[in-house]
Amino acid sequence: MTSTNVNFLEQSVSKFQRLDADDRLTVLALLYTEICDEIPSLCLNNVPNENTANLVAQIQNLPQAEQLFALRQLLNKDEVGETAILTEEYASMNADDKLGFWYQLAQNLGTSIIGVPDDYIPSEKATEVVDLLHTPNIEDLVTFFKRIL
Repeated sequence: MTSTNVNFLEQSVSKFQRLDADDRLTVLALLYTEICDEIPSLCLNNVPNENTANLVAQIQNLPQAEQLFALRQLLNKDEVGETAILTEEYASMNADDKLGFWYQLAQNLGTSIIGVPDDYIPSEKATEVVDLLHTPNIEDLVTFFKRIL
């Protein structure tokens, strides 16, 4: 990996981590839906697995408002509060499982998982991160996902 790629990844991760939970969810949704056709061949050979499928099913069974709350809690690892899902399951997953988990969620956006409303306009900061991550190198994007999840 070249220093340019490392700088790109560091900058992308840093900007993403400074976003609030809703902006991070928006960035994940937008990026995953853009590249969903390319991810499986690269890194999701064993998806779905029992851990990811179980957690996705738990979220799918929640009302949409609770789905959003649960997803926020998964991204805010240090946030405490009651949730209808077991955040420990997510925390114990390895990077590949987390990548697969979010991929499975993205496949169900707008159907069994709350989607980004059609009229939703991402914040300027979220748009900046998405624009930064428009890279022709899908491996860099997968590395970004593994770093932030």
